[in-house]
Amino acid sequence: MNHTTDLRPIYTEPENCQDCYKCVRECPVKAIQVENNKAYIIEKRCIYCGHCTQVCPTGAKKIRDGMSRTKLLLHNQKRVILSLAPSWVSEFDEMEAPKLIAAIRRLGFEAVSETAIGAELVSARVTNYLQRSEPGVYISSACPVVVEYVRKYSTEHIDAITPVLSPMLAHAKILKQHYGNDIKIVFAGPCICKKLEADRFRDLVEVAITFKDLKNWFEKENIRPERLEPTADDRFVPWSAGIGALYPIEGGMLPGIEGERKKVIKMAFSDLSNIKDVIKNLDTRREKDSIFLELLACKGGCINGPAKLSQRSLALKRYSIENRRPPVFEGTPDDLSGIDITNRFPADSCAPPQYSEEEIRQALAAVGKTCPEDELNCSGCGYDSCRDFALAMLDGRAEENMCVSYMRKVAHDKATVLLQKIPAGVILVDKDLKISDMNRFCANILGEETSLIYEASPGLAGVDLESVCPFADHFRAVLTTGKEISEKQIRDGEKVWLLSIYNIQPNRLVFGILQDLHEPYVRQEWMLEQTQEVIRKYMHTVQQVACLLGENAAYTDATLRSVMAGVPAAKRDK
Repeated sequence: MNHTTDLRPIYTEPENCQDCYKCVRECPVKAIQVENNKAYIIEKRCIYCGHCTQVCPTGAKKIRDGMSRTKLLLHNQKRVILSLAPSWVSEFDEMEAPKLIAAIRRLGFEAVSETAIGAELVSARVTNYLQRSEPGVYISSACPVVVEYVRKYSTEHIDAITPVLSPMLAHAKILKQHYGNDIKIVFAGPCICKKLEADRFRDLVEVAITFKDLKNWFEKENIRPERLEPTADDRFVPWSAGIGALYPIEGGMLPGIEGERKKVIKMAFSDLSNIKDVIKNLDTRREKDSIFLELLACKGGCINGPAKLSQRSLALKRYSIENRRPPVFEGTPDDLSGIDITNRFPADSCAPPQYSEEEIRQALAAVGKTCPEDELNCSGCGYDSCRDFALAMLDGRAEENMCVSYMRKVAHDKATVLLQKIPAGVILVDKDLKISDMNRFCANILGEETSLIYEASPGLAGVDLESVCPFADHFRAVLTTGKEISEKQIRDGEKVWLLSIYNIQPNRLVFGILQDLHEPYVRQEWMLEQTQEVIRKYMHTVQQVACLLGENAAYTDATLRSVMAGVPAAKRDK
C-alpha cells in the first residue's frame, strides 16, 4: 500500500503510531489499514470526519498542513481574501469581529468575508429546488463529511442529496463574481473535510486552513487581536451575513429553508452515529409533501468540528452563535441570480468484496477461533465483532496479531514452551506462596513425590509452595522484602541445590530457578552465566508478554539453544 501523505487531508506519522487500535475502534467507517503494526488511513474509504485526529493518544494522526501553501499564496498574489466560517463567533472567545478582521489582514490578506453569505445563497437555492421537486426525502449537501458518507457507504441515497454546492464553494463563487476571477480565496474553519473540498475545487478555493492554524499563525507573528485598534476598513466584505450565520449549529440551516407552494417538513440531526441510524433503511419515496434533512457529522454542528479551538460547553457555543447580532447592512447585495451553484455528487461505493462462508471460517481459524464459543467479540482489535475482524483481514485491512485473545494465547503457549526448554528447574510463585507455574525439570529435582503430582497436574498451578518445596521461606522473603537472591546453596539431607529468585512483579510474583549441584554440567561456569542471561531475558519477556514473538523470544531461543548444546544428550531427553 502506498502511504504517501502529499494529497491527504489526514495522514499517519508511523513513528508515533503505537498499535493501540484506538483509531480503528473509533473510526465510524473503519477506514484504517493496519500494516506492520502501524495504522494508516485508507484514502478511498475515508470520509475525513477527523475523529481519529481527536482520539489518537500519541498524536500519530495528523491534519495536513495548509499554512505553507497559504503563505506562498500571499507572497505571490496581491489579492487574497479569507473566507471565514461562521463558527468563528464561538471559537475566538467572543472577540469583536473588527478586531479579528484587523488581525487577519495583518497576516497579508486583502480582506475577510463571511462564508455565511454563501450559506444564504445555498438556502435560497435549496428552497427553490424543494419547491420544484417531487415529494420525497432530501438531504442537505452543506456538510462534506455527510456527503462523503452517502457517496461511499449509502449510495442508494445519492440522488436524495440536494444538487447544490456547499456554503464554502458558493461563497467563493459570490466573491469571484464581485471581485473578479483573478482573486484567490483561502478558507478558515473547524472542518478538516473542507480541505478535501478545496482539493477538488481548486479553481474556487486555493487552500483550506483550520482555526487552529489561524490562531498559531497569530502567535508566531506576535499578533494579539484583542489589543488591536480596528479601522473603518476592518469589516466583512462585500457585506455582512444575516441568517446564514446560524449554519454552524444543529438546525441552523432550517430557518432559511422557506417555501409557500409546497409544505416541507424540516428536520436536523447531528453526530455521525445518529446520522447513520437516520439514513439506515431510509425510504426516500413520499406520496405528498417532502422531508428535508439537515445532517451534520459533528455532534452539535460545526461548532464542535475536529479542528475547533474552544473546549467550552456546546450550550455556550450555541448561545454565542444565536446571540450574535450582525452589523446593519448599509447597501444592496449583488444580484446573485446568475451564479450557478448546482452540483452533482457521484457515487463512489466502498462496498467490500463478498467472501464465502468458508473463507470467513478460515480467517477466524487463523486467530484460533474454530467455533462460535471462541468468538469473544471483545473489540480489542478495534472491530465490533470477530466476524467483522475476519472480514477486515480478508480485505487486507487487519493483521492477525490485532486479536488480543489470540495473542494472549500465543504468548502463553510461547511462555510455556520457553519454560519447559530451560535446562533447569523453573518455578513462578505468587504473593500467597502459591505456584503459578512450574516446569517438569523442577518437579523432577524436587523429588519423586512432586514428579508424580506434576504428572497429574502439569504446572502445579494453585498448589501451595510449602507442600512441595522445603525452602519456601526464601520465596516468602523475596516476596516480602523485594530483595532478590542471585545464587544461594540450599541443602536438604544429601541434596544440594543452587537457588536463584528474581522479581517479576515485586511483592506479587517471583521467578525461581533451581539446579541440582550434584549434576556435573551444573558446575560449569559458562552454564551458570548462560542460565542467568536466560533468566533475566525471560523475566523481561514475562513482563512484556506482548513481545514474546519478537526479538525477546528470538534472543531467548538462541541462548537456550546454545545452553542446550552444552547439556549431555541423555539429560536433555529427560
